[in-house]
Amino acid sequence: MVGITTAVPGIMWLSAHKGPLFLFATAMLMACSALVWQQRRAPCPLDPLQAQACMRLRRYSVWMLAISMAMLATGIFFAYLWPMIYL
Repeated sequence: MVGITTAVPGIMWLSAHKGPLFLFATAMLMACSALVWQQRRAPCPLDPLQAQACMRLRRYSVWMLAISMAMLATGIFFAYLWPMIYL
């Protein structure tokens, strides 16, 4: 633990303010989810190459959003639920 706190000095601040940090991350992911949902049926360009890139980037955005949500859920689990289970 000493090695981590000396290598990453801001980690103690993050752990002290984990509540607002998780609330902010959750709000940002909810906003991103709303934007992805809103743009799910937006038209892509008529050019076949650009249309293909558009659809590929939409799928990529959905995957990145899902990965981000899984990471947030893992963080919330270990920050709040694991101490209740373990202790």
